Amino acid sequence: MAEIISIIALVVIIYILIEFISFFIPKLHDYMYAIIDTLYLAAGLLIIRSIGNGIIRSLFPKYKERSLSIGNLVKIIGYIIVIIAVIAFTKISATVALFGGTVTGLVLGYALQPTLDNLFSGILILATGFIKPGERVRVINWRLPYQWASNPGYKYFSPDYIIPGYEGKVVEVGLFMSSIITDQGYELKIANSHILGGGVFKYQTVWEDNFAGTIRVEIPISDMEVFESHAKKVLSKFDNKASFYLSEQSDKNYLIYLVKIFVPKDKNWLELKDNILRELLLYKNSDKQKTQ
Repeated sequence: MAEIISIIALVVIIYILIEFISFFIPKLHDYMYAIIDTLYLAAGLLIIRSIGNGIIRSLFPKYKERSLSIGNLVKIIGYIIVIIAVIAFTKISATVALFGGTVTGLVLGYALQPTLDNLFSGILILATGFIKPGERVRVINWRLPYQWASNPGYKYFSPDYIIPGYEGKVVEVGLFMSSIITDQGYELKIANSHILGGGVFKYQTVWEDNFAGTIRVEIPISDMEVFESHAKKVLSKFDNKASFYLSEQSDKNYLIYLVKIFVPKDKNWLELKDNILRELLLYKNSDKQKTQ
């Protein structure tokens, strides 16, 4: 509220200052209607921005990243209402406004095409929930160069297909670009048109509250029985939300297991993966305890 009062006070001060200047420049009175309309527009946009930011701040403790989508959507709707209201009550005739809008649209349409593309893409993403803050996604688009490691060769030996895209957690969906925090801790800002014009691989569907994570474990063939017995004990704490499968044989002496686990979306996946993998790799110690 204090910010809104400050905006109104600032606009009033600017108006009084312009009125004072007009005493020394009489011709300025001829353009007062345009100045007033501009002040109305600026004040309206700033107030809507303040309201949107206030909504984000109030909802963030409960809804976390999702509050950003709500606040940004309020801003978009508010901006549109303010612009329409200013145009509707302006003293410029409809014919002049239509002609000026047509000419301006043709000129700026080409110059601002990338910007407008991102803007309308952002509106569609926010309105449809194409991606939402808090979701774990992988963005796939030919305009986002991505190269996976090719050496050493055995590291990625698998018949499974590789999804060539950047993976991370969505933290913000803005009007022109969105932000994703990768597993390495980097912030990746992506133009909204790239997201909408490409594909998004989601680890959590709209029908589930959890996302499915996988852990790859490679062990010698000779340890097969010991590992499976130990893995059942480790994963039993997750009830029916965790399981493991013998995925493939990497060469003559090694087997590859895939551990699949459904994790709540607010859970730290990297930390959980680290703990589970460490426990699974302790299968040799458990075997030694049995023999002793």
